[in-house]
Amino acid sequence: MRRVHMNKTRKTLALTAAAVMAASAVLAACSAPKSDAPAGGTAATNPAGNTSGNNSGNTAAPAKPLAVKMLLNFDGKDVPVPGNEAQKAIEAYTNTKLEITSIASNDFCNKLPVMIASGDLPQIVASCGSPSQSYLISAVQNGAFWDVTPYIKDYKNLAQMPQIVYDNVKIDGKLYGIPRYRPIARYVWSYRKDWLTNLGLQQPKTVDDLYNMLKAFTNGDPDKNGKNDTYGLTMMVKNDSLRPDFGVVFGAPLLWGVKDGKFIRAEETPEYMEGLKFTKKLYDEKLINQDFAAIDVPKFEGDLENGKVGVINEATNKILTFDSRVKSHNPNAAIDAFAILQGPKGTFLGGERGSNGILMFPKSSVKTEADLKQLLTFIDKLSDKPMADLLEWGIQGKHYELKDGKAVRTNQDAFDNEIGFPYKYPLETVPVNNIRTEGALDPLTKLQLQLENDNTQYAVVDPTMTLISATWAQKGQELVQILTDAKVKFIMGKIDESGWNAELNKYRKAGGEQVSKEYAEAYAKTQKK
Repeated sequence: MRRVHMNKTRKTLALTAAAVMAASAVLAACSAPKSDAPAGGTAATNPAGNTSGNNSGNTAAPAKPLAVKMLLNFDGKDVPVPGNEAQKAIEAYTNTKLEITSIASNDFCNKLPVMIASGDLPQIVASCGSPSQSYLISAVQNGAFWDVTPYIKDYKNLAQMPQIVYDNVKIDGKLYGIPRYRPIARYVWSYRKDWLTNLGLQQPKTVDDLYNMLKAFTNGDPDKNGKNDTYGLTMMVKNDSLRPDFGVVFGAPLLWGVKDGKFIRAEETPEYMEGLKFTKKLYDEKLINQDFAAIDVPKFEGDLENGKVGVINEATNKILTFDSRVKSHNPNAAIDAFAILQGPKGTFLGGERGSNGILMFPKSSVKTEADLKQLLTFIDKLSDKPMADLLEWGIQGKHYELKDGKAVRTNQDAFDNEIGFPYKYPLETVPVNNIRTEGALDPLTKLQLQLENDNTQYAVVDPTMTLISATWAQKGQELVQILTDAKVKFIMGKIDESGWNAELNKYRKAGGEQVSKEYAEAYAKTQKK
């Protein structure tokens, strides 16, 4: 089975992705200054009410701020109170009045399909992950959201988004939202460096090394407190996916593989089964948390922060956050990170679209083209320098200081809680490396950027990323649930390999086999162009 490997079969994608990395090196750095302009001063000359991002300064200020209601995913601990200092700064600059509904990501992903089906939506809605999910495909095909493809060129910041990022979120060649840029391959192993030092171990280079580290973190008293109270790896089921999922590490394709024009689901490959067996081994030996199938993000991350677990697989923008949180409990603790592991068939990392979902505009609440343009102007203005600084560094004197003209982070936790999770990650769209104030980067941020750059060549991408299957659009959620339930059962020992194969047959009969055929047909059409 041929994996769609960025370094080999997607050379154009790899080269473009590398260019994106260089052009936007600090976006994913869990990092954003207060506007130098007086509050509201710039908004008065370039309000969100403008209908084109290129018309700055040519339109008089509207009589009142534009009311904007948004539904956003949230990965932080506590949603900030409306009207806080950061939100006021955003409202003043963009001349808006914001009403934000923030929902914890796992709940958000469960509730969003129901909310979309109801049609009762605010003006801006974040997607849960990629727009290729079945319910979103159905929604856009039924005309639920605006196609923003024709408008992007009219907005100075949105027009700077790398085209590949837009292309990777299109449905049937059309763009139904603004992608939130992220590095192509950003998931890494963040771990307790002080524990590794205490045990006299080296940073893992292979899957076997990782296993040995997890075993030592569980059984070797890595925190030296004389108690058997730690474990190796924190794990959960997030957005219907195992986090982490070892399939790609063991040589499986990412979600789908293609060979001679035929498509096969990753879970149907022998390599995926090897990854699943490895995960079961970790579970059986209690090197991962036994409640992995039932926990939420706060518990998933909290055990690392509280010193109960030594390793987590998360995005690069969390490295600095984890280090800060761990140190708040133990000043002598330290976080380090790596990404590349040699597996039995080579070195592979899961790649992504270059974005973390999209911001969509429902036709049920955005009635006219003029209304849409006002909202696009608002999104575009969030990448102007004052807003890029706010979202990257925070508020001067509170989250950062200027030293020799460079932003220096002073309070990571406060930034994460007050800026990062509620505003930066849900609302930041285009890469802002060339827009925001330059920062004096700490060692972990430099590591983050280096990992993001190094990872690209090993990234394996989903070949169905821009393909459409009518059956998947209709039954995708059901099919994913069959597979997710089967994974959990296998890891926990409730089914054996024979039972796993029975679940795969169930998946195929429920529509999985038809989906493979439809992807093959769609893929064949792209090869003729």
